[in-house]
Amino acid sequence: MNTYERFLSSLVTEFKQQAPPQIRSLWADLMELEEATDGRAFSAAHDQVLRRIYDLGCAATAAGAHPVPSLSRSLELKLRALTRARVATHPESVEELHRTMNQLAEVLYSIDTAVPVPENTNQPTEALLVESCAH
Repeated sequence: MNTYERFLSSLVTEFKQQAPPQIRSLWADLMELEEATDGRAFSAAHDQVLRRIYDLGCAATAAGAHPVPSLSRSLELKLRALTRARVATHPESVEELHRTMNQLAEVLYSIDTAVPVPENTNQPTEALLVESCAH
């Protein structure tokens, strides 16, 4: 295993270790969002969930932990469409968030720590990371 492969493998391993607490925090944030009694509490919980989703998606992209980035983006879009009024009057919106969170958790636990080696192993690791975080 060359340096590039070891680096990619360590990224995936680190991601798998750090992601479960983030998923648990996301669940807690979603519960806060559902239980928010006023606009200020809803906004704070909403913003916190968005930050966590973004961080998780960016880390997954850097680690090549697919399809976590696309599920994170899907969750983000559903959350951005959610307003306080919609939570109260449309419980199906919350159910949709829960389904996506369940998918995200399932995918996370199924990620293999063995990283496929790209065909061009001479490509600089730094460039890959910059490109993956830019998306």
